[in-house]
Amino acid sequence: MPRADDLPYFKVMTTETVCPGNPLGIKGCGEAGAIGSPPAIINALTDALGTEELTMPATAEKVWRLAQTARVPMAAE
Repeated sequence: MPRADDLPYFKVMTTETVCPGNPLGIKGCGEAGAIGSPPAIINALTDALGTEELTMPATAEKVWRLAQTARVPMAAE
């Protein structure tokens, strides 16, 4: 099992790069963690419904209509 003293030395640094696109020089990245969840939900719904016709946003009405046309048995039935 490798231990910390078996690894090479890593020098960790930060680099600050000002964004030229706005007067404050800041960059936005707040939504980066949420990029993968909407496609994952749509893929799960299209797999469950057996159709690729579902587009975002997946409203309750869209899912219900596709479930009715795809003849997918719902849990309440």
